[in-house]
Amino acid sequence: MTDNTMVNWGFIGAGGLATGTTAKSLHNSKNGKLYAAAARDANRARSLSPEVAYDSYEKLIQDPNVDAVYISLNNDAHLPWILKSLDAGKHVLCEKPMVMNAGDTVTAYAHAQEKGLLLVEAVWSLWHPRSQRVKELVAGGAIGSPTNYLGTFTFDEVTQGNYRLDPAMGGGALYDVGIYPLHGLVALLAEETEYRVTQASEEKHSERVDLTTKAQFSFEGTNAKGTGAIIASFAMHSSQRLVLKGTHGEISLPGDQAFTSHNQASELTITSNGVTTTESFAAVDPYQLMFENVSDATRGNGGWLPSPWQSIQVAKIVDQVFTLVQQPA
Repeated sequence: MTDNTMVNWGFIGAGGLATGTTAKSLHNSKNGKLYAAAARDANRARSLSPEVAYDSYEKLIQDPNVDAVYISLNNDAHLPWILKSLDAGKHVLCEKPMVMNAGDTVTAYAHAQEKGLLLVEAVWSLWHPRSQRVKELVAGGAIGSPTNYLGTFTFDEVTQGNYRLDPAMGGGALYDVGIYPLHGLVALLAEETEYRVTQASEEKHSERVDLTTKAQFSFEGTNAKGTGAIIASFAMHSSQRLVLKGTHGEISLPGDQAFTSHNQASELTITSNGVTTTESFAAVDPYQLMFENVSDATRGNGGWLPSPWQSIQVAKIVDQVFTLVQQPA
């Protein structure tokens, strides 16, 4: 592959996200092509309109024309296919949560480094220009030193039989939607920032997976010291909030699309040194931006990627939450 060629992507999995959103986003990208797709049912793979459809994930990763793979399987299946894809010489973009704990996250990134390949967690909201702007504002000291954070992602539309309610498939609200507000904060603070979960609670569905998880934590690092809280739920009214307060101001994302703004205009509000302003952002497809940036990175043509330490840090916080809620009262 040369710098002037399109990146040939292979989709491992053809579930609702791939069929409803990400395949179209890749088809619309300027530097990536949906060359191949694989599903247990080849007809589902063909529904994504790839050039080649497989009825086996193994066949896809062994295709020499596939440059990079996008994995959108159930959460429990991510790690095995990350490792197999890397062993087959493919760059990997894997849906969130990339894997189920911090130890496996470290293992996955170490394997990618050993193979000299990219491994990226597909937290698509991070590629949104609004998210990038928040990161720029915080890094530039617009609100001073961060002192308090609130992130929520809740909704109540999970139906019986959905994999999100199956612990064997890595279900649960914290894994599915709690990942977003955690990445929302960790992306803004320095790598060496330490997080300590101080309080956590959950409400379970038939004692199987968490329908609602609430957690409070402290953070301390370079130019940031304070407390934060997240709420993740499949059993509350729809809410997506991101509010970050600092010593000199506050940033908030108005409305209820803090982490899932997709093909719609959006805003952020910033109060800095007593002056409040609103910034507006045109409608974009962050999934498309994600594929374009990762495609560029695979070719050495730049492309913004979140750092591995970010995914590792989020996984460590998730581990702390689960440890705390499992302790006897």
